[in-house]
Amino acid sequence: MADRISSYWVFNRPVNDMMRLQSSLNRTQEQISSGQGILSPSDDPVGAARVMQLDQEIALVSQYERNITLVTARLEQEEGVLAGVTSSIQRIRELTVQAGNAALYSDSDRIAIAQEVNSRVQELFNLTNSKDGSGEYLFSGFAGDKQSFVQNPGGGYLYQGDEGVRYVQVSRNSTVAASDTGKDAFLDIPANVPSFYSYGNSQNTGQPPGVISQGITVNQAQLTDFFPENAVITFGNELDMVPPGPNITVRNKSDGRVIEGIEQRAYKSGDSITFAGMNVSISGNPAPGDKFLVDTSEKQGLLVTVEKLAYALENFSTASEFTAVYDEAIFNSLENLDAALENVSQVRTRIGARINTTDNIANQHADNKLAAQDIRSSIGDLDYAEAVSRLQMEEFILKAAQQTFATVTKMSLFDFIR
Repeated sequence: MADRISSYWVFNRPVNDMMRLQSSLNRTQEQISSGQGILSPSDDPVGAARVMQLDQEIALVSQYERNITLVTARLEQEEGVLAGVTSSIQRIRELTVQAGNAALYSDSDRIAIAQEVNSRVQELFNLTNSKDGSGEYLFSGFAGDKQSFVQNPGGGYLYQGDEGVRYVQVSRNSTVAASDTGKDAFLDIPANVPSFYSYGNSQNTGQPPGVISQGITVNQAQLTDFFPENAVITFGNELDMVPPGPNITVRNKSDGRVIEGIEQRAYKSGDSITFAGMNVSISGNPAPGDKFLVDTSEKQGLLVTVEKLAYALENFSTASEFTAVYDEAIFNSLENLDAALENVSQVRTRIGARINTTDNIANQHADNKLAAQDIRSSIGDLDYAEAVSRLQMEEFILKAAQQTFATVTKMSLFDFIR
């Protein structure tokens, strides 16, 4: 008895086979188009998992490389700024040596040197307030939106940054400091002997505001004995004097005791004030109650060192009565300039070490990334020769199936009647 051939075998099964062949053909075409041998995890579960792991690894390395590019650019910019600071300090040191040679330079030469030193103060002030490529201040720590140093209206400089150091991740186990604070680079510089720093109280109300100079040391032994005490210069009520007028009193900051009898002393703008081995001057029109502070310290900031030098050059000469004070000011300036140079040099050395570290890590990343890409390629990339050959075979089989199906579907029993 002849077997009956159902319509499923004649129509449905060939159609399903052709759909399967078309799907396989489409997948091969997609592989060739994308260049990827694994299009979905089902193609190769183990290989797909490994490719995903390698992709994550490559992406992480790429992020580290971007971090290295950013931190290196910032460090190189900081190094450039500090190179400018070094050059300026070296020039100031040359001027200081010249000013110390009294036999070769007249008072007019000394004043000319003082003018250049003052211009260098402004140059250094600008350098310490340098910004990075994103507009943040290089030396302000975490407070990058704040200007690193500002001039106090009452005299002196204020550091507005903080002590925060930004670290950037450059590998799984390594971070690199992307900055140095202005405090480290320009403030915390050991003085050769105890020194002092003067500034106006931010609450002063006088108009025009009184301004205190950085002054100089006129008797180191007295200042050393006074250290670590600080002093406060206070402007008293004008009616407390006879005749009435502006007056000052100088007291210890710790206990309020009057220093060296300077109490209700008449004030005249620009006059020098000497106490505890220190000499300063106040100019302007301070109001009663205004205060000016003189803090002693074993450290001396770069800008203060240069301002003290300028003050000595402007207010003291090589005349016999000032020789000892002038010579000591020149000597202290040279010592403190050398200390500033050494401090900046140490910061630059640390920057150089960080750049070398990032260069070495960048080279390691490049090698690791290349190795990961090679492994990924061997697992996930398409063998084009094999894929093209497979595509041609699949096209041939699909075409043959379509032709066969077309022929079979046209046939009927009448085709077999002769």
